[in-house]
Amino acid sequence: IQSLSRSCFFRYADFTASPTHVYCVNEFGTENRLISIDRTSKEQKVVASGADFYASPRVSPDGKRIVWMQWNHVNMPWDETSIHMAVLHSDGTTSNEVVVKDGTGKQINYYCPSWKDDKLLMINDSTDFWNLYEVDIVKEKNIFPVEREIGYPLWQFADRPYASNGSCTIMNVGGRLMARRDCFVREVPTPGFTVFSHLSITEGDIVYTIASGSKKASCVLRIDLSKEEQGPVLTVIRTARDDSDLEQLDISEPEHMEFQSDGVPISAWFYKPKNRRYAAPAGTLPPVLVLGHGGPTGVAVDSLDLKKQFFTSRGFAVLDVNYRGSTGFGTKFRNMLKGQWGVVDRDDMIAAARSAIARRLVDPEKVCIMGSSAGGYLVLSALTHSDVFKAAVCHYGVADLETHKFEKGYNEVLIGKYPEDEQIYKERSPISHIDRIKTPIAFMHGKEDTVVPVSQSIEMYEKLRDNGVTTALMLFEDEGHGFRGADCIRRCTEGTYVFLCRNLGIKPSISSDIEIVNAKM
Repeated sequence: IQSLSRSCFFRYADFTASPTHVYCVNEFGTENRLISIDRTSKEQKVVASGADFYASPRVSPDGKRIVWMQWNHVNMPWDETSIHMAVLHSDGTTSNEVVVKDGTGKQINYYCPSWKDDKLLMINDSTDFWNLYEVDIVKEKNIFPVEREIGYPLWQFADRPYASNGSCTIMNVGGRLMARRDCFVREVPTPGFTVFSHLSITEGDIVYTIASGSKKASCVLRIDLSKEEQGPVLTVIRTARDDSDLEQLDISEPEHMEFQSDGVPISAWFYKPKNRRYAAPAGTLPPVLVLGHGGPTGVAVDSLDLKKQFFTSRGFAVLDVNYRGSTGFGTKFRNMLKGQWGVVDRDDMIAAARSAIARRLVDPEKVCIMGSSAGGYLVLSALTHSDVFKAAVCHYGVADLETHKFEKGYNEVLIGKYPEDEQIYKERSPISHIDRIKTPIAFMHGKEDTVVPVSQSIEMYEKLRDNGVTTALMLFEDEGHGFRGADCIRRCTEGTYVFLCRNLGIKPSISSDIEIVNAKM
């Protein structure tokens, strides 16, 4: 292992290498750029600068070219982006930079460029779905046209929704692995696995991926495609939890559910309660916990989540909703949230609850809602516009959009420009309508959160408490935006369960240190 930099002023991410240099994204204060680092002298040189953001630098197999993606405010990496390419020199500098693909002003997203021998591969959404294209400077070819998404939004560096070794290209197509060889595409059977990320493939047609499924914990999965006549051979290299452990648990597998909201088809995953040691009283329906994922440009998938199983094993159903703006359903669906954050997603959550009630899947008097971050904002927005939810839990959710400046460009896309659209920000902020909230709600927040200030949860809690609403507040030391510590996760989960039970008239099976004020039951 060799140290290439000891600077405490720079951040480095998303690496690629040639025999003589390492290339990566470099952040210095508010400036982002691509740099090269000489592996011998450790000298750093700027490869590309001027754009607001960079990602996915990739050196060609012959070491003569480099390709990358870049974009500017107010776009997010799943909005309008461009792909650039330049000639590499032996000293780590570049020349002859060209724009291979430019979606700026065209509402086209290009991302995840890589090399297939001397050809470029990249994903774009010009067909309304993220598909994989083979590209040269003049034209591009969709190598697997399909009305399903290949890939997820680029929230973090270095995910690989596809990989190629030149002769075989492996793709994650909406939860199915597809292999393309000699212009023919076939599905790779992966029994039990439905969620894949970070794909790679060796010269010998060995695929590696992070995989999971509804009854499979996240694992490093090896798939041998080298012997076509006998089919793929799957081997789990390392797993978060052994199958033998999971077999002892009552795992509730999700069922796909679809409903209409404002005439738009919305999908969700419905988990029934499951515990072999208990049976519900005859003629009763279960309580339900309706979940709104974060992002909001995110997605609810059908992989194993033991937090959901915590509730299903204790008699709750869980309904995990892919509201408008979620990924995996095409660009048009994803863009429905632009300018409508806090409106269409809120309506979809309310419609999801009402649909489950209408189908007699759940008890209408025991419908709860929970969400984190953008999902927490969704919880608060829903409570200001509907009484269908009887209890709620908000994890580090946005209450005041005017003070939420962490993702300013993102907010402009989802809401509008500030201060020009100040009135919209006020109207969409749950704290502006706090007097409408009568539903019991608990707030949980990390004290070190730099994305959504903890003061937002504290202010909501104090105002609701003073209004006589049943509420609770749990603050966690040394936790930021997203809970990481085991003790915090345990206390948060137990507190959520106990709070919901007590406000639904259910005797909880465990205890918690959560303190509930203005309790009615």
